[in-house]
Amino acid sequence: MRKAVGEASPLVVMLLFAANLLLSGCGSMKETASAPSTPSDTTALASLTSENQKLQAENAQLKKSNAQLEQEKKALNAKVADLTSKLGQSSQQWQDLVDLQNRASALDSELTIQKQINRDLSAKNAELEKQLMGKGKTQEQEVASLSPAEFKAKYSNALDLFRKRKYKEALNEFEMLVKSNVKTELMSNAHYWRGECYYAMGKYGEAAKAFETTLTYKNTYKRGAAYVMLGMSYLRLGEKSKARTTFEELLKKDKSSQYASRARQLLKELE
Repeated sequence: MRKAVGEASPLVVMLLFAANLLLSGCGSMKETASAPSTPSDTTALASLTSENQKLQAENAQLKKSNAQLEQEKKALNAKVADLTSKLGQSSQQWQDLVDLQNRASALDSELTIQKQINRDLSAKNAELEKQLMGKGKTQEQEVASLSPAEFKAKYSNALDLFRKRKYKEALNEFEMLVKSNVKTELMSNAHYWRGECYYAMGKYGEAAKAFETTLTYKNTYKRGAAYVMLGMSYLRLGEKSKARTTFEELLKKDKSSQYASRARQLLKELE
C-alpha cells in the first residue's frame, strides 16, 4: 500500500504543477485584457467632455448676445431715420410759418387802406360802373380809361380774391391794374400783391421782380413788407447772399418796425 502511494507521488506532483501553470496563465490574460481602462484615460475623457460642454454653452450665449445687438442696432437706425425725418419737417414747417406771418402782417397793414376804400365806394356803385365801362370796350381800353375810383374798386376785388387763395385770378386783376395809367398811391401796392401772388404760386423769380418794382416807389406803404418778402424770395431761390443783403438794407432804413424785427429773426437763421 505504501509502495503504491510512493509510486504515484511523482504523477501527482506533475499534475499539481500543470494545474498551477494553467492558473497562472489565466490570471495574466485577465490582467492584459483590463489594461486599456486605466484611471488616467477616464479622467482625460471626462475633462475633454466638460470643456466641450462649456464651449457649447459660451457659443450659445454669444449667439444670443449677437441677436440682441442686432435688434438694438435696428431700433437705433429706426430712431435716426425718424429724427432725420422730423428734423426736415421741422425746418420746412418753420419756413412756412415765417411765410404765413409775413403775409398776416402784410394783410394787417392793408386794413387801413381798405377802410378808406370802403368809405369811397359801395359795392353797388362799383358793380354799376364796371358794367357801364365794360360795354363795347376791350380789356386794354378798359384799363386805360380807369378812373381812380374804378382802380380802387378793382384793387379791392383783387385783394379779396387773394384772401380766398384764388391766386391766379387775383394775379390777373393786379396785372391789369399795373398796366393802367392811373395815378394813385395804390399802384405800388398792386405791384406788391403781384409779388405775393407769384410767391404763393411758387414762382419766386417773378415774385422777386415784383417786390423789386414795389421798392422803386419812394412813398410806398409796402416798403418794409416788400423788403422782407424780397429777401424770402431770394431764400427760396437759394440766393442766401442776396437775402442777407436785403434784410440788412431794411435794418439800415428802418430799425423799429415789425418788419425790421422779422428781418433780424431771418438774419439769425442765416448765421
